[in-house]
Amino acid sequence: MNRKAKLLVVLAVLALVCALAKAEVAAQAITVSPANPTISVGQNQQFTATGITSAIAVDAGSFHTCALLQDGALRCWGLNDSGQLGNGTTTSSSTPVAVAGITGAAAVTGGGYHTCARFTDGTLECWGRNDAGQLGDPATTTDVSGIPVRVTGITTATAVTAGGFHTCALLQDGTVRCWGQNTFGQLGNGTILNSFTPVAVSGITTAVAVSAGGWHTCALLQDGTVRCWGRNEDGQLGNGTIIPSLTPVAVSGITTAVAVEAGIFDTCTLLQDGTVRCWGRNTEGQLGNGTTTSSSVPVTVSGITPAALAPGAEHSCALFRDGTVRCWGDNNFGQLGNGTAPRTISTIPSAPVTGIATATALASGAVHSCALLPDGSVRCWGQNNFSQLGNGTTTDAFTPVVVTGIGVTWTSSDTTVAAIDGAGSATGRGPGSTTISATSAGRSGSTTLTVVTRPSLTVVREGTGNGTVTSSPAGIDCGTTCSASYDSGTAVTLTATPASGSTFEGWTGGGCAGTGPCTVTLTASTTVFARLAVPRVSLTVTREGTGSGTVTSSPAGIDCGAVCSASYESGTVVTLTATPATGSTFEGWTGGGCGGTGTCTVTVTGNTAVSARFSVLGLRGLL
Repeated sequence: MNRKAKLLVVLAVLALVCALAKAEVAAQAITVSPANPTISVGQNQQFTATGITSAIAVDAGSFHTCALLQDGALRCWGLNDSGQLGNGTTTSSSTPVAVAGITGAAAVTGGGYHTCARFTDGTLECWGRNDAGQLGDPATTTDVSGIPVRVTGITTATAVTAGGFHTCALLQDGTVRCWGQNTFGQLGNGTILNSFTPVAVSGITTAVAVSAGGWHTCALLQDGTVRCWGRNEDGQLGNGTIIPSLTPVAVSGITTAVAVEAGIFDTCTLLQDGTVRCWGRNTEGQLGNGTTTSSSVPVTVSGITPAALAPGAEHSCALFRDGTVRCWGDNNFGQLGNGTAPRTISTIPSAPVTGIATATALASGAVHSCALLPDGSVRCWGQNNFSQLGNGTTTDAFTPVVVTGIGVTWTSSDTTVAAIDGAGSATGRGPGSTTISATSAGRSGSTTLTVVTRPSLTVVREGTGNGTVTSSPAGIDCGTTCSASYDSGTAVTLTATPASGSTFEGWTGGGCAGTGPCTVTLTASTTVFARLAVPRVSLTVTREGTGSGTVTSSPAGIDCGAVCSASYESGTVVTLTATPATGSTFEGWTGGGCGGTGTCTVTVTGNTAVSARFSVLGLRGLL
């Protein structure tokens, strides 16, 4: 490369690094959402934060580690002699540094001395050591690249895995492409020629997962079998031999695998029944079967049924469904993570890693391991000579240490008002206000959470009718229970059901009206009135005959004379009394079930008409 070309490369790298620094400054603000919410005592509120350095995935190379952040950016730390940290330098870092130019990444994988990222569009970018073409870009002719380069010809990748000095990708169609070093046939194309561009692995068309080890590769097929190829002097291909293979061979006895993970010198698979089988080098007990005898066929790891596997060089770890982690094999540098003394080995899974109880992901490098926690932080343990633990030191750790600047810490300024857990879920404890803060990588953002006493909803039934009012969500059944408390912001729907012989006339209060269901969103205690009535019917009196007089009612309503019709609630007992005028006589009732000349008692259940007959007295009646 001539001097001018070298200068252009340097300027390009500097421009990219400066652009990255500018982007970092722009991303300083942390915003906590929702802003200024109100909840009730006992109610939960989930907070989220943007602008934080929170990991959603972690993977380890031999002596470096990388984390995928929730915004699609990447941070890496540890050894950087080949540019595997991707920040445009070859200076190792004891704390996470940003990978230059990476946005929108969907996955990250660490190899021996290189790293690769997969994007949602199925493309790949790699950086770091390139002496065998492991970056997959024939235009990159240097032995190292400190910034990402695009892998040639890969546009439909669903997974990517970096091995010691080679890389492989699983494509949407179930085939596998590999590139880089091929000394032992680890590219699987039937040759031992290195390739700077992806080549198809022979005979693999139904793969669902692929994992690259130090100098070998394995693929899980749709039918639950596993095929491996490449280096095999320790039996890491699992086919009962120690002969390398330039094309895939079937792993003996594996027919129900659901996951496969290749270590540097061994391989492990998780089966449908939850058990684990491993094969390959076992000099430090890394196969976990209670021996130190290497095996060219799968052996059962003693006594575990984990959810995920992470083999390293001379140790292995497993993640369990309860969020704990257990490791086995060499512990010279603290790889077991549980404080066990150095210069010891464990040939079966050791005691759980100290302090890891909620891990969601796990990765192992050559001599270290890391776990991802729900708060987006990362804990690492083991060898730290190249700062691969990311805690700002080069001191080995026999128990997990926190990776600096990854993850978010949630706090409440007044825990008597509300407490908040590591995942950002706050619980109201007492009335008042508290400041909820999210802190990440030395930056913070906050909002105010107000906690109120749980508001009550009270129903008052009015009127002469009968019926019930019920609520959804449950709490009110009025009838018997006419008041209930709910979380602030709860939308409660009330439904009125009149009893037989009654009608529902409508709601008042709480913003409700009409006769349909009433929905109240509670932010304060509220009273709603439900009016229930008995149907009203009419009683009409008609005066007949030649005489005159009046008819009155008890209860009042009719005074006929003037008012000869009135309405009453259905079922009312009305007594009518006829009073003839002077010179007239009352001759009797008809209608309403009445007769005779006494009072007329009518139980009104429907519209009713009663006639009162008056006549003029004759001369004899007047004497």
